[in-house]
Amino acid sequence: MRTRVAVVGGGSTGSSILYHLAARGISDPLLIEKGLSIASGQTSRSTALVRTHYTVPVVAKMALLSYRVFRDFSKELPGYDSGYVETGLLIGVDSGYEQSIRQNLDMLQKMGIASDFVDERRVKNLEPFLDTSGFSSVVYEPNMGYAEPSTTASSYASAAQAMGARVLSGTSVLGIRKTSGGYSLTTTSGEVEAEKVVLATGVWSVAMFRQLGIELPVKPVRHPVAIYERPQEFRGLRPVVFDFLRSAYYKPEGQGLLFVGSMEAELDASSPPADPDGYDQSITFEEAEKFTGWTTQAYPVMGEKGRYERGYSGVYDNTPDQQPVIDELSGYGYEGVFCLVGLSGHGFKLCPEFGRVMASLVTEGTFRDYDVSVFRLKRFETGELLKSRYSLSTVG
Repeated sequence: MRTRVAVVGGGSTGSSILYHLAARGISDPLLIEKGLSIASGQTSRSTALVRTHYTVPVVAKMALLSYRVFRDFSKELPGYDSGYVETGLLIGVDSGYEQSIRQNLDMLQKMGIASDFVDERRVKNLEPFLDTSGFSSVVYEPNMGYAEPSTTASSYASAAQAMGARVLSGTSVLGIRKTSGGYSLTTTSGEVEAEKVVLATGVWSVAMFRQLGIELPVKPVRHPVAIYERPQEFRGLRPVVFDFLRSAYYKPEGQGLLFVGSMEAELDASSPPADPDGYDQSITFEEAEKFTGWTTQAYPVMGEKGRYERGYSGVYDNTPDQQPVIDELSGYGYEGVFCLVGLSGHGFKLCPEFGRVMASLVTEGTFRDYDVSVFRLKRFETGELLKSRYSLSTVG
């Protein structure tokens, strides 16, 4: 099998890359996905938040552009859907974050992102069930919500296929070697000859890079999520909440569920890397107990009438600075091999822009709209890590 560009990884990022390659006129891009269907890996476990509140300017820019795509998805991809629901976002901070969030709001507002402090009365109008007594300030971002991750990825893949792209599912890449015409990928479905290769391999990237002789500074980290049933008076569409007091986020989904997770980069930094193919996909009693404590403190009504329903765990592919790697591996001897890995929990939120950036790098060798060289892999060798104002938070 031959193709001009082979994309390895069929999550939201890989599917977006495939679509943008096809939209740029690549007639036969090929997506290789180890699962039996698109988005069968970590994308299917994403809480799928869509927000623009980031602290690294270039990431905030990417988030703003991605948000606009999610919001108007059917305009860019007529006939397709992302399942986007706009909820708004409340961010509660204690005094330790006051200076950082003020600086960040100044940056976001200059970029045209709607985000500002709101008083207690406004908070109560937006979410009367939230206990704000521990917060020194609350920020409101109206342009925030969530989408449906599997629907989004499948929409990108289907739209790409309508333009001539191909999807090879149920297929693992066992090796990559150079050839006179580019690269040969040994897969469980046979050999694939490609002029260029894009690695969008998520939590499986460490093993994939080792095939190339590269030690990728990425740690797969298990990320548990608890799901609760909201009582009748707390049902309906409500804002997502970022709770810096407890390093937790709360996502009211649909009419009656509440998803709760941690905003810490990892709950236990001493834990070994998670095995993407063999980690505990459930939630432990201790984790459920911790999340329930956060939830009942933030929403007293949940302590009175809420009900724990279930939990699950996904995996983040965390880099040392919690920001992605976007690069061509020419500096490692692999010209024509590109990567978008180490997404650190931001992959779905930014997948529309990730696809646009990578398609430009592959087809033109550059991306002109803004500087993405800050995401190069060698930054971890030179110490030029991207700095977040919020320390080790997944808010980034």
